[in-house]
Amino acid sequence: MNATILCLDDEAVGLAIRAMVLRFAGYTVFGAASAEEALQILANHQIDLVINDYLLRGTTGTQVAASMKKIRPDIPVLILSGLIEIPEGMEFADSFLSKLEPPPVLLATIAELLAKPEAVVYEAAATDTVPIAS
Repeated sequence: MNATILCLDDEAVGLAIRAMVLRFAGYTVFGAASAEEALQILANHQIDLVINDYLLRGTTGTQVAASMKKIRPDIPVLILSGLIEIPEGMEFADSFLSKLEPPPVLLATIAELLAKPEAVVYEAAATDTVPIAS
């Protein structure tokens, strides 16, 4: 399956690198530099999964995830962050991953999210995603 992923990051370099990794892995990628742009893309295109950066200008990735779930309640949302602790508002996301994780961990997390229609709850591990209460 050639899934389509929407990546939201207001830092151009981070967005470009993430999109490159995802395209190399075979995904179709839409990039968005703002919450407004991401919501517009989600409303107008068939998106299979969303990756939101947590810290965005004027908002957070979890706040955007809440708006996204109103448009598409079934859409898996992965929050990426450079923060050490789990950010607030994670009830609107399906998973959280540190930006420090290498691409194979990101790709494995994406594959797991795409394989399950419901929100995924992960067990904590030092090099894995953190648990998300559903």
